[in-house]
Amino acid sequence: MASGANGSSAPSAVTSHVDYAIIGGGPSGLLTAKALLKAVPGASVQVYETARGYWPQGAGVLIELNGWRALHAVDDALADKLRSQGFLFGSTSVYDETGNPMKLPYTQSMDWNHAESERVHGHTRVMVYWGDIRQALFESLPEGMVSFNSRITAVTPGEPGGQPAVLQMQDATGGTRTVTAGLVVAADGFYSRTKRLVWGGGMPAFTNRLIWRALVQYERDEEVPELLRRSGGDPVMWMGQGVPPSRFATVYTVGHNRFVWTCIAGTSYLEQAGLSWSPAKNEDVGIQQAGAGASSPAKARCLAVFERDYPPALVDLLRRTDPALITEHGAYLHDLSALQGAPDWVRGNVVLVGDAAHTAPPDGQGLNMALEDVAVLGACLQESGPTHKALEDYAAARLPRVRDVWVRPPGAFEPPNRLAALLNASFTPLGAGPHSGKSRPLPGWQPAQRVEVQPTPAAEVQQQVPQQVPQQVQQKA
Repeated sequence: MASGANGSSAPSAVTSHVDYAIIGGGPSGLLTAKALLKAVPGASVQVYETARGYWPQGAGVLIELNGWRALHAVDDALADKLRSQGFLFGSTSVYDETGNPMKLPYTQSMDWNHAESERVHGHTRVMVYWGDIRQALFESLPEGMVSFNSRITAVTPGEPGGQPAVLQMQDATGGTRTVTAGLVVAADGFYSRTKRLVWGGGMPAFTNRLIWRALVQYERDEEVPELLRRSGGDPVMWMGQGVPPSRFATVYTVGHNRFVWTCIAGTSYLEQAGLSWSPAKNEDVGIQQAGAGASSPAKARCLAVFERDYPPALVDLLRRTDPALITEHGAYLHDLSALQGAPDWVRGNVVLVGDAAHTAPPDGQGLNMALEDVAVLGACLQESGPTHKALEDYAAARLPRVRDVWVRPPGAFEPPNRLAALLNASFTPLGAGPHSGKSRPLPGWQPAQRVEVQPTPAAEVQQQVPQQVPQQVQQKA
């Protein structure tokens, strides 16, 4: 584990004040810090992260058009650096659980024309390793801006323009500190401790599915399984029965013989193997700090589900994986059709971003929408300061986007406004210029048309866990 040069540990019995306190040191929390430095220059900003430091975690993230535009709104140089660390895919190979090729209607558009996307939209989809995203964001911040070993234990929200928020922190030794803040941005993941402390409810529901993710490094080309060599690093997917599939696995490269894998399965598979998993034990752990650790049975659980009857290329990856690098967590979902915006995301001087605000199916848009949250929140604070108006404006801007990207009517495979939402994404650049213009569609772009939809009934939301690799954003002007 390594925290990096610009991290710090929380001292004990200290009271301090910051203008902006960010809870959660994952990508959305770190980008929030970067955005605030640009949007409100001179303000004091601090990120508080429960973990004692960072270690390799997660899988790859497909940063899409909307994600790139949001990143460019925050910082052009940072966006360019992340793009340089990414990998462009060509096509996706899909197999059933026995390794036989599959042709499915919703995977036929997974051949990606990057040149055309760049020409028409100014950006294309780029796969970037989650850990590389976090590290690049971390390194972009001033030294000491991330306080590790800082677990939030209590929150008094306060009121914008009135009483500041009050945070109680605790470190691993039991030492405590109090922090007051003009604004608290909760970026602490799908099972946000901040939200539980402030709202006392509104948490996402467990879907009885588990997700495992990790990175594997092959030292020599000849060690890479033949199937993965043939794919040229493009995604390889294995899908079980049903829609969504009962089990699912995907593997793809993030460059330099590094492969990331993701496996998803229902808890019934663990039960069949005589194993169990309880979501309650991880109630304080967000995705950014859900590393299983070397002593965790996470690897054994994943192998018990996939080893017996999945193809050798996947099983070889799983067996080679260092147990300490496996991230294991439950799949949770908010009832996205029931979200109302500000009542769900704003309370006093506390505002939610990312998965803390809208936990969605693992369809590739989770981080992209978190990046959008940050860009929009930064613009609202740049315009109005840490006021009630800024937070209300943020929520009002984000709610339609969340609905367009994720809410679908009964029987529809994808939300009807998803494609239009991604193509039309546009964000205000933060800070003083010059700006590249890459946070907006290209000049002459005619906005894609939206349609009015009836949201999915809440009873059906629990069943919405689409495939891990989303459909292509089709290359249309």
